[in-house]
Amino acid sequence: MESIDYAELVKGMGDDRKQAEHYVLNYERELADYADRKREYLDSLASVAAENAGGGRGNLPGHPVEALAIRSAQYDMDNPAYLWLKSVEIALRTFGERKRIFINVRREAEAKGNYRDGHPGRRAWVVYTQRRYAEEIQNRFINANGWIGERTVKAWWAQILDCVVEIHLRIKK
Repeated sequence: MESIDYAELVKGMGDDRKQAEHYVLNYERELADYADRKREYLDSLASVAAENAGGGRGNLPGHPVEALAIRSAQYDMDNPAYLWLKSVEIALRTFGERKRIFINVRREAEAKGNYRDGHPGRRAWVVYTQRRYAEEIQNRFINANGWIGERTVKAWWAQILDCVVEIHLRIKK
């Protein structure tokens, strides 16, 4: 029986949660950056293919559209960001409207860089998220009290990250 390095296992779990948090909070920017990098890669291949026109060379099909599709899929498989972006996309589709509102206001809090008492080291995203979530719920629903407690905010955030990590691990197989 092989021994398990528990410290390494726990560190890996923490790293996965940090990655999930990064991709959830920066989804739109990361998706745009990924699309730009992929487009540049495929454009560079298209220019090389135009120079070597004639087909039948290499192990890819002679049809340029097929070759481009295969290279595009290969780029996705070779890039770890793709799996994280796909995991966030799938997770966002599984959440209801209230959780999506929560995620959006959590992103706002991160973008604003809210700090408690003007101290740059102490994040106050929880309070900002509570306030903005309550405002959004009151604007969208009739007679709705959208205030949620600090424990609920932190629990929801942990659930969202756990969901993204689980999806990532399942599609990574």
